[in-house]
Amino acid sequence: MPNRDIRVIQSVQRAIDIINCFSEHELKLTLPQISARTGLNINTARGLVNTLLANGYLEHIPEGNFYMLGPVFLPKADLAAMNDIDRLRSRVRPKLELIADRFQVSARMQRISNDNIFAVEVVNPIESHYIFLTRLNAVFTLNATASGKLVLYYMDATRREAFYRTFVPTKYTKHTLTTRDELEAELERIGAQGYSTEFDEFGVGISCIAVPILRSNGTLYGTVSIVASSSVVHDVGEQALVPMRALANYVREELL
Repeated sequence: MPNRDIRVIQSVQRAIDIINCFSEHELKLTLPQISARTGLNINTARGLVNTLLANGYLEHIPEGNFYMLGPVFLPKADLAAMNDIDRLRSRVRPKLELIADRFQVSARMQRISNDNIFAVEVVNPIESHYIFLTRLNAVFTLNATASGKLVLYYMDATRREAFYRTFVPTKYTKHTLTTRDELEAELERIGAQGYSTEFDEFGVGISCIAVPILRSNGTLYGTVSIVASSSVVHDVGEQALVPMRALANYVREELL
């Protein structure tokens, strides 16, 4: 519903009301259904629907005389997602900088999308002589990275079983987990300790620790992780978990 303190244009509001009739439960609607849901008479609804149709906001399906949301929303959805990621980056970057500089590690935040995980922000320590580069939007492998293992852990049983059926492992180092038994044992450890690790599994001499960012319903939204040489991660890992978990809680409580 619009804010009643803001003056709205009636015809624009009616068009928005028509768009809002559609949902994941009602992907297609007839003109009489749209008229009934918006409370508009059939002729007014027809005029607005035709205007939305002409501009790509609705699409007509002749079979059954249905209407559905149009293709114009696809690029708009991508723009909205980009804005959301930019907002997220601006809010988490200062906290990642504190972690990176305090522990001399690469501090990162990752997001989940369709069981894939990709980096949305990466911060390296200011005074470090060496840095570990990760491309923004780089997708993480599930069996060999700390964040990827968290994706596996929070998958429901059906999806995880489907993953195992199609799993073709790449052995990046001698420490890479490549069998179902190895991964299942690793998931048990994650459940016991509440975070995941990756020691020399994706690259020799490079290690990582990741903590989950959970939505209010318990599903995985993303991760906070640190990456550094294996010796550094062994030395600072336990201490770094405290601010990492604090950042994960901040994202869940303030930004989701």
